[in-house]
Amino acid sequence: MKKILIIPLLLLSCAFVRAQDMRSLFMSAPESVLPLLTENSRADCIDYIDAGMEAVVTNSLDGKTVVKALTDDYADIGMTASSSLQMKLLPLQDGGRIICVVKSVKAEAENSHVAFYDLDWKPVVGKKLLEMPAIADFFVSADSAAKYIDKCDMYLVKCSLSDGDLTLTAEYTMPSYMNIEDAMLVTPQLRKVIFLWDGRRFVRK
Repeated sequence: MKKILIIPLLLLSCAFVRAQDMRSLFMSAPESVLPLLTENSRADCIDYIDAGMEAVVTNSLDGKTVVKALTDDYADIGMTASSSLQMKLLPLQDGGRIICVVKSVKAEAENSHVAFYDLDWKPVVGKKLLEMPAIADFFVSADSAAKYIDKCDMYLVKCSLSDGDLTLTAEYTMPSYMNIEDAMLVTPQLRKVIFLWDGRRFVRK
């Protein structure tokens, strides 16, 4: 009798684990998180990927959305020609997982918004999971920041999640709005800021 009961329990356990992978989360994400794609469009994207084809579908704005990557723990989606979305499953110290979502919009410069959700797509609030850098933190030195920061009057930052590890990279993009002379002065003085997920929050490397 015990053996008969164990098998269904194992199957249920496997199904639960499977339900937490990125493919399932891609399908279950609410419209507020993953707009423009209907359930059928999302299913089509998965079918295209499984068939080794480019996952391009017509979105609800009659434009094109392309799923560039969809693995067990990562998704990279070109929502429109000027917007993108990345999702990453991050492990927690207690054995659970959390979803990090990066939405980016590009005009002259690219700017991102980072949010966190539990596996039921409820926003995780009240926890400092990521502290974004100040503008001065993007300069290679304090001297260069003191010299050029007066030219940086907007906070525009592109964030990128990595497929291969648990890092998030932040890049200051305001020079795209500067005149050519200022951009040529400021850009060489900038660096990317890289964060590593430690099981509780993103910490700067």
